[in-house]
Amino acid sequence: MLNLKRLPAGIALLGWNTELPSSGTGDPLGMTLRVGARLGAELLHCITSITPRARYYSFFPWAFQRAQHRTEGESDFVQTMRLVLIDERAMTLGAVLHHKGHPCDGGGLQGSNRGVEFATGSTERSIDLSRWSHLRDNTSGFDAYKGSLINLGIFKESVTVSDTENEDGRSAAMSSGELSAKGSLLAGAFDRAVAGTAFVNLGPASASIETDILKEFGGAAGLCELRAADDSDLMPLRDLFFATESDRLNSHYRRRMSLLLLLWATDIAAGQGLEFNVRAFADLTYYRIVFDDEENTVSVTPPPALIDISERWRIFQFHNYLTTALESLLAGLVRAIRDHAAGRMLEEIIEAFDSIESREALGEFLSLELPIPFMDLSPADSLALLGIDVHDEADNGKTSGSFASNPFVERLLRKALVEQDFVSGPAGPLLASLLLYSLILRYDLTVAEAHKGWNIQKAPDQGADVAMPTVFHMLTVDFGEGWWKMANREILTRVLKRFVIRQHETMSYEKGFGGSPPLFRVDGMMVYGTGLTRDEVDPGNPRFPSAMQVLRDLRLIASDPEVGQRLTSDGREMLRFYLEDVIS
Repeated sequence: MLNLKRLPAGIALLGWNTELPSSGTGDPLGMTLRVGARLGAELLHCITSITPRARYYSFFPWAFQRAQHRTEGESDFVQTMRLVLIDERAMTLGAVLHHKGHPCDGGGLQGSNRGVEFATGSTERSIDLSRWSHLRDNTSGFDAYKGSLINLGIFKESVTVSDTENEDGRSAAMSSGELSAKGSLLAGAFDRAVAGTAFVNLGPASASIETDILKEFGGAAGLCELRAADDSDLMPLRDLFFATESDRLNSHYRRRMSLLLLLWATDIAAGQGLEFNVRAFADLTYYRIVFDDEENTVSVTPPPALIDISERWRIFQFHNYLTTALESLLAGLVRAIRDHAAGRMLEEIIEAFDSIESREALGEFLSLELPIPFMDLSPADSLALLGIDVHDEADNGKTSGSFASNPFVERLLRKALVEQDFVSGPAGPLLASLLLYSLILRYDLTVAEAHKGWNIQKAPDQGADVAMPTVFHMLTVDFGEGWWKMANREILTRVLKRFVIRQHETMSYEKGFGGSPPLFRVDGMMVYGTGLTRDEVDPGNPRFPSAMQVLRDLRLIASDPEVGQRLTSDGREMLRFYLEDVIS
């Protein structure tokens, strides 16, 4: 029997030789992986942050079809995946060998780093791909693309998976991998691209494969080789992404319109000699303005066919701004309790936001002196500091006058919080409050009811989904239409209690063991810090880089080192065809 008072020989306590990294604190209010992901999932359906390369959308159908042909349909799914994995490794290593030890341009295949290690550090003239692993734990990159391929109807199995960033299809069970007609079409396109290479004629039992054979295969199968492909290889992928057979009532249609919007926006930016990036896209869809390097503005108007999708992307930008505002309030709350081991009441935290230092910092930012403490001001008074007249809008039903003196106020406040790091300073919560008020006013006055309704559909759970409609509904229900004239103290107490404290508790509970640790805990009326901070408050647009990469892969956009991104002749023709010949 084990004597707990004395350790027997051979038993020792664990001794750690390095500190384990702490869990991250990403998405502390659940706004990015809930409502934000749902909006993005419809606007860029089946193009996620982890599926950036178009070639995989035809490679995997080809690999599955090839595996079934080689086993004459007698293999189970596990055996099929083994053959798919071999072909995937061949493409990865072959592309690196073809590029003389470098990954494909624009982002290499999954596992390219290990391919580079082999190409630059080995003198072997052959390799056993069944023993060489390009990814950890001998896994396949198919896991990342599986959900998108299923939702695109590539397989015969009638499986549907969520397309949000935290549910990318890894849990979707497949039993055969048998292709649909659409999948067979894509497989045929890739097959034509690699036809004639020695690799495709090797038997399934081939163990050691010569590197020259892999190099030849990579020269035809690589990601960037798609940009030089003929129409038989390229067109099926273009048809897939632009959903040529879809109507206006589904997410595939929304993806097509989003890709057309990106083509149009790229052309607009190039015409002005401006860099087109995620911030330029946000400005264009939110304000219908593009900014040059000196902050001069150029107004733009989308073609009629793109107005609806542009307004839906505007809802996405509203949600991003809201995320920045509420996470900035969270960051301020965490700082306010950090040095208070005994915890603080919410009322104390609110007053800490309104310290002399915070008012001075806000006054310096606004180039004015606050007439009274910030918490004694009303939301209407607060916006008046920015030149925004809430009463004019509310009393007269106008839709444009209030923001005339400060038309880009949300952009200004976001830049201060995120880029100038005001979020980590004393004025952070006050600037976040101004951003919140600005958003609510502009949303109420400028967003059409149809698009407000679409936003509500993406936030069905009032208890866990924080979105513009959720916040607006709470304020008007709890305080009435006149909440604009109440003290900031009352409004922000309610906002913090409902959308910061309770929301963070809810998300921490949902994530459970092994998820992001809580930034604070609540006991009765007291809020206690956990020693953690969270100042990264920019949610970004995770699918934007992938969508732009897909458009480059499809040879619709080209990157020029001198003039930046521009439409190719094919891209211009694609845009003209859909906007003029089909839709308008």
